[in-house]
Amino acid sequence: MADNNYDVIIVGAGISGLKAAHTIKKRDPKLSVKVLEGKDRVGGRTQTVSMLSSNGTDLWDLGGQWVGRSQTHIIQLLKELELTTYPQFIEGTKCQQLGESRIRTYKSNIPKLSLFSLLDLHFNISKVDKLARQLSTVDPFSHPQATEWDSMTLDTFMNKNVYTRATREAIEAAVRTMFGCEVNQLSFLYYIFFISTAGGIENLIEATENRAQEWKISGGAQQISEKLADFIGRENVQLGDSVTKIQQTDDKVTVETASGWRGQASYIILAMPPMAIEHIQITPGLSADWVDFTKRMPMGNMIKVIITYKQAFWRIKKLSGEIVSNGGETQVKGCVRGPISVAYDATSHSGSPALVAFIAGEPAIEWANQSAEVRQKAVLDHFASFFGPEAHKFVDYREKDWNQEPFSWGAPVSYVSPGGMKHFSKSIRCPQGRIHFAGTETATSFTGYMNGAVQAGERAALEILFRLQPGSLFTEDHIVLKETSLCELGDGDSSRKNSSKRCLKTNSKSHMCVVVKLGVGVGILIGSAYLVAWFVKSPLLH
Repeated sequence: MADNNYDVIIVGAGISGLKAAHTIKKRDPKLSVKVLEGKDRVGGRTQTVSMLSSNGTDLWDLGGQWVGRSQTHIIQLLKELELTTYPQFIEGTKCQQLGESRIRTYKSNIPKLSLFSLLDLHFNISKVDKLARQLSTVDPFSHPQATEWDSMTLDTFMNKNVYTRATREAIEAAVRTMFGCEVNQLSFLYYIFFISTAGGIENLIEATENRAQEWKISGGAQQISEKLADFIGRENVQLGDSVTKIQQTDDKVTVETASGWRGQASYIILAMPPMAIEHIQITPGLSADWVDFTKRMPMGNMIKVIITYKQAFWRIKKLSGEIVSNGGETQVKGCVRGPISVAYDATSHSGSPALVAFIAGEPAIEWANQSAEVRQKAVLDHFASFFGPEAHKFVDYREKDWNQEPFSWGAPVSYVSPGGMKHFSKSIRCPQGRIHFAGTETATSFTGYMNGAVQAGERAALEILFRLQPGSLFTEDHIVLKETSLCELGDGDSSRKNSSKRCLKTNSKSHMCVVVKLGVGVGILIGSAYLVAWFVKSPLLH
C-alpha cells in the first residue's frame, strides 16, 4: 500500500478526468495523481478509429467530434495541445424528411416548411430560448416555475405549444441526436437548462459560424485524451481496471479495483456519467439527494455510423450531405421508422469522402434489435433515398452502438427525467466529503459536449487544489469556483476547513478572498477581503 498512496485519485480517463489531472499537475507538479479507467483505452465518449478510405486508410470519430469557437474551454485546450481544426462541410443543398415521408430540399439554415410550420418553429425556438435565458446554469431549480417545468416532459410542453407535425418532428429529431432519448422521456426543465448552458438552441444544433458543429479536429477527437495522458505520464494512467469499491474516512479515501489493486488518496474525483457511479460500492454511501437524482438520470441511446466512399458523390450533386429526418417509412418488422435522424458530410481533413449518420433515441433501440446486416442495409437504403443509389457503393462501413460500450452504457449524454431536477441542481457538482465530481454532465457551459467535459475537469481540479494547495489558486480561480458551484469546500483539517468556508461564503460578485500560504509551520492565513471588479461575462457561444 505504501507505493499506492497519492494526493488525488481520478476515476475516468475521458477528457474530463484527464483534464482534471492535467490541471492539478500543471499547478503543482509535486502533487501525485493516479488515473484509473475501466476501458482498455483513454478517451471516454470519444473514440477515433482507422477505416478504409479512398486513399488507403484514414481516421474518423465514432464518438464526440465537433467543436465551435464559442466553446472557449475546449478551444483553449486544443490550442494548448497544438491540435488543429477544420470546418464542417455545409455547402450545397440540404435534405429534410419532416411532416411526411416525402423528401424535400432547402438551402438556408431553416428546413423548407410551410409558412404555418415555419412560424410555428420560429415561435417555439423563441419561446424556449426566452425561458432558457431566465435560468441559472448553476441552480436551474431556483427559478420560480422550476417545480412546474420539472413536473412535465418536453412532450407535454410541445402538446400545448407546437401546432404542426413538421415542427414537432424537427424537434424530435434534434432531441434524439442531442440526448439520445424521446421528448416524452425528458424533463422540460432539464431541456431548457441544457439549452441555457449553450446560450440558445441554434448554438446547439447548427454547424454555422460559432455554433456547436462548426469544426472538427484534424486526426480525431481522441487525440485530446491521448495528449493529456502523455502530459500526466502514462505510468500514472491505469487502463482496463475498473474501480469496484471506494471507502472514505475523515482523512483519506481508499480505492479498490477489479484486479485487486488497492490505493489511497487524500481526495478522489469521479469523472464519469452519474449512471456509471451506481456500479461502484461507495462506503459510506452518497447522500440521499445524489441517489435520488441518479435514478432519474439515465444515459441516452445512440448508434453512430461512418460510411466511407471513393468520391463525395453528394457534393457532385451540389448536396451538402446534411439530413434531418423523422425516419421515414420502413418495412422492417419491429421498427416504426427508418434509422437516420440526422446526418452530415464526414469527409476527413485529408479529403477522404465519408458520411456520418446518427440512429438515436427509440430508433436506436429498435434497430439495435435487428441484425447488423439488416441494419446496414436500412442505413444505406435511407441514404440512397436522399442522395441516390451511389450510397450503396461504399468503401468501408463502421457503426458504434454506445449502449454496448463498457463503462459508458450509452451516449451521447445523460439526461434528466421528470422530477429529477431538484436534487440534480444541488447535488450534481457538490463534493461528498472527499469525493468530488467531474464529467460533462456536471458542467455549466455546453453540458453534454466536449467543452463541458473540459470545464468540469478544470472546476473539479480547482476544488481539489483549493483544499490541498490553496496558495496555488489565482483570483480568477476563486471566481470560477464561485460561479460554477453551490457548494462550500472544506478539508479534514478544521482550520483549513473554516478558512475555506469563509472564502466561499463571500456573497457579492465584487468580493473575493485571497488565501495566502506563508510557509511550512505557519499554516494557512486568510487575507482581508478586497474589491475585485469585473464586467467580463463570457458569452456561451459539443
